[in-house]
Amino acid sequence: MFAKTHDEVRRIYDSVDTVKRLSDRIIGIGPINIIGLDGILAWFPGVAPVYSVLAGGFILLQGLRARCDPVTLVAAFIVLAMDSGISVFDGIIPVIPAGSILDTFFQGHLYAAHMIQKDIDKTLYIAGSASQAHRDGSHQDNVGEMRAMKGKKRLVYLG
Repeated sequence: MFAKTHDEVRRIYDSVDTVKRLSDRIIGIGPINIIGLDGILAWFPGVAPVYSVLAGGFILLQGLRARCDPVTLVAAFIVLAMDSGISVFDGIIPVIPAGSILDTFFQGHLYAAHMIQKDIDKTLYIAGSASQAHRDGSHQDNVGEMRAMKGKKRLVYLG
């Protein structure tokens, strides 16, 4: 389940980016993102909650696979729950367009994906296991390498 190579971590990052773009970045004006698939589907009762929950679940699962910090996962979950909650509420009371309007412009998948990607960016992934690194003494070297790299705040062993 967890990523075991740097290539897998990169693919996780890219897959989260793809969902982010599809959900909240299909239509834009210059650098400003206006609407995505999540916002378009908000106008179709019953479809929006399913898409929102599935896309959000995928983002969270990818964050878990990349071993993101639990605080990041909880924050992303809260944002995604709000996004999906808007979709579910709108599906229950479809005659009130306020939910559809809010769901169209609330970019929960975008925010959550940014959190996951930022966490991946600030993590130094090391091939091998933590127990092996402690046994052979390379853990302190890895910590020193992490501290020397700009923007890296966490150390995760992929083994």
